[in-house]
Amino acid sequence: MPSINMIAVRRADKRRQEQNIRKLLYGIIGESGLIVVAAFVVTARIFGMQGHVNDLSDQLQKLKPKVTEIQALQAQTVAMQPKVATLDGAKADTLFWYSSLGAVSDSLPAQTWLTSMGTSNSSSAGGPGTYAGTDPTLNITGIAMSQAMVGETMLRMNSSPSLDHVDLSFVTQQKIGLANAVSFQMTVHLKPESDAVTPATLKGASNAQKS
Repeated sequence: MPSINMIAVRRADKRRQEQNIRKLLYGIIGESGLIVVAAFVVTARIFGMQGHVNDLSDQLQKLKPKVTEIQALQAQTVAMQPKVATLDGAKADTLFWYSSLGAVSDSLPAQTWLTSMGTSNSSSAGGPGTYAGTDPTLNITGIAMSQAMVGETMLRMNSSPSLDHVDLSFVTQQKIGLANAVSFQMTVHLKPESDAVTPATLKGASNAQKS
């Protein structure tokens, strides 16, 4: 009787061992399956990334000529900067003298004419519109029908936003045919170029002055 019980116990132990072995095998198979799936996913991602890298490489090769062209344009832009600066300076000088001479012209009343005009105080290095520590000036001579017109001319010039002030050098009586007239000479002090008004501002001020 005891030997029969031992056989039953051994059989039960054997069944438990077989069940444990099957469970272990199932676990190993399951883990192997997960590993295979993970490896497949990783491999697929690697191939996908490699394809993306190849696409980017192709795009880079196509963009290289454009990049080279952009670099060439940038080099040309840098080389042209001094010329652009020179043109900007010339433009500023032109606008300065345009505004200043326009202000002088707009300040002349009726029956007043200029016969000559010259500049002074310009820097020999900078050219017109560039001045070394002094305001630019215009030396003008002209003819008016009366001294009152000369005074009106000075009043208008002193009120102009583009002009600083005016110094009268002389007024001389003279004849123009049978009419009495006066000749005059003035020194017109201009405002520095940085303070000069634009032609649009000058035109507005001139219209207000005439009205």
